[in-house]
Order: sequence, then structure tokens, then C-alpha cells
Amino acid sequence: MMDSLALSCKDSTSWQGILLTVSLLTCWLIPTTTQITIESVPPIAVEGENVLLFVHNLPENVQTLSWYTGVKPLKNCEIASHVTATNSTVVGPAHSGREIVLKNGSLLIKSTTRKDSGYYTLQILDTTSRPELIRAEFFVHSPLLGYKKHLAPSQLTIKLVPSRVEENDNILLQVYHLPQKLQGFAWHKGVLPLDHFKIASHSFLTHSTMLGSAYQDRVIICNDGTLVLLNVTQNDTGLYTFRTISVDLKSEWDILDLQVNSK
Repeated sequence: MMDSLALSCKDSTSWQGILLTVSLLTCWLIPTTTQITIESVPPIAVEGENVLLFVHNLPENVQTLSWYTGVKPLKNCEIASHVTATNSTVVGPAHSGREIVLKNGSLLIKSTTRKDSGYYTLQILDTTSRPELIRAEFFVHSPLLGYKKHLAPSQLTIKLVPSRVEENDNILLQVYHLPQKLQGFAWHKGVLPLDHFKIASHSFLTHSTMLGSAYQDRVIICNDGTLVLLNVTQNDTGLYTFRTISVDLKSEWDILDLQVNSK
């Protein structure tokens, strides 16, 4: 089955993996029993790249979370407010159309510009009705030596097929607008490009494929970057990151939030 599906995707191949620098930039204003932190991935971005403000240790009793630009939760600085019970999001005055609040509370900012640099504040309201504030910071700079400025922001996008997933389904994490002149690409579970989270990688230079040990019999990689995931379970729920690296060392990435429903 792997062979027949691989042929239908045209050549399946892999790569040694992509390492990106990730650093932790966190600050909390009110002490808590659980240490909530925000990780900027990457902490320093080049114009046009995506930035993820990844929330660690989000409590289970969160009712509402709201993201703001700046260091204070001012109404005119509100990017979006998310209600966990209904999984619904309402955008605020500071929403530019490029921000997405993920189910785990993280904020994805696409196609960043230098104006996006600075502090961001997350306000959390739990069942005790006590608000909690956490801040994060990242910096966006113009392309430096070793990078080439893109004429337009990255259009790299991942979409889920089918849009609703149930246990034991075979699904596609479909890649659209794959950049040109790539060295390779890689898929990871979660947001950190660590080897033990790697699903698969692909090299256009060596025409070879490498699958992560936990996914040997369950995934197929297509030449356009699309990931075929077979017989999904509840354990497959979570974030999936697709990263590319070009011949001029430009890295682009996108994130998909997969929810597997029980039948």
C-alpha cells in the first residue's frame, strides 16, 4: 500500500532535517502555581516570515484568552479574543488579517513586517475569574547578508483534507504554493524542529527520504510537500509544522492544527 500510494504522489523522498534557532522570551506579571510561558518561534524573524507565539502550560480551566499588542491589555490594542468552550474567536481593533489564534492559545502571525516587532500581551481568564497577564517579545528585521528579500510575502499554506477528521481516517495535509528552488523540506509534530518530533523530511538535492521512527508505516511524503497520514487516532491530535529551506538559505513555514474526532 505504501508503494502504490507513493507512486500516486510521484516520487517520495527525504532529508536530514532542518534546525532553526529557538529561544525563550517570557515574562509573567502575576505569580501562578503553574508556570505559563510564551515562546517566540523564531525570536528574531526576517520580513515576510511567519512568527508563532507558542503558549506552554495553558491551564485546562481557561474560559477566555485575549491577545494584545504592547504591554497592557488595552481595548484598542486587542488583536483577538478566544472563548475555549465554544472554540470561537472574535477579532479586535488591532487585528490586521494576518493573525490566527490556535486552539492551544498560541498566536500565529503571518508574513510579518518590521512594524510587528515589539511586545505582545496574553490575558487569560479562568474559572476563578482572576485575570492573568503574560508578555512575549520578538523582533523583525530587514533581510541581511545570506538572505534574499522576497518580492511578495510567502504564500505557503497547509490545508486539511478532509476538513473534518475521525479516527481511522486517511488524511492529507495538503501543501499549497510551495516555494521554488528548494534544498528540501521537513514535517514535525508540534512547533519545534527536534529529531524526536520529526515525521518525515525530503531532499531535492539527494533525492532521498527519511521517515521518523514513530511514523515508518503511517506516512507518505509527496514531492509537492503534501503529507499523507494513515489511520489517524486521538493521539494524532495537535499542531503540525511544515518547514522549507531554499538554496539561498531562506526558511519558510506554516502550521496546521489537527483535531481528530471520535466516532
